[in-house]
Amino acid sequence: MGVAHFFHCSRVYLTMLRTTLALVGCTGMILLSSCCQPSHKDSSPNIVNSMFQETYGRDIDLSTGDSAYYPIYTFGIQNTGTADDDFTLQLRYRQGTVGFDITKHVPAGAIVLFQSPLITSDSITQNATYAYVGFQDTVPNIDEIYYGMSFHSTDSAEVHTMQPTITIVYGSIDNGPEGCNTPASTSSVNITSLPSR
Repeated sequence: MGVAHFFHCSRVYLTMLRTTLALVGCTGMILLSSCCQPSHKDSSPNIVNSMFQETYGRDIDLSTGDSAYYPIYTFGIQNTGTADDDFTLQLRYRQGTVGFDITKHVPAGAIVLFQSPLITSDSITQNATYAYVGFQDTVPNIDEIYYGMSFHSTDSAEVHTMQPTITIVYGSIDNGPEGCNTPASTSSVNITSLPSR
């Protein structure tokens, strides 16, 4: 009776231990799953077409050594979501091999102006972070940035004529090297929807 009782209790104990370990494992998987899949920020970029502007600077065109026009684009981007976010406006030329990124913080509901690089920063560009694609210098000068985008006529530098690829990157969550991250979302800008000069 004592031995039978001992084995019965041992079986009950092992069953309880297995059940407890299974519950702990399931709970851990749920916690890990919820940790590693943070929801996207409730942010969404919207181009305000009425705020799009094109102006032009004059600079030295490296290809000819002559004075030429280069485009200066200004975009109004609204965050139509409920969460503040950092938006990155990407402009790419030459099949995406050359271009620049403009990153700015956009509070929920606000409209923020994004402007292509200038020789001297102004009230729009001073709070922006710029990154460059296809340039050897970390901070290329205006000549290098606009190489191949400078023209003798202002009409040739219009966004509809140049047809750059324009994308907005948003919603990314970076919780550090050991954290759970959410990849960024992207939204393409339809150039034909932008007003002409």
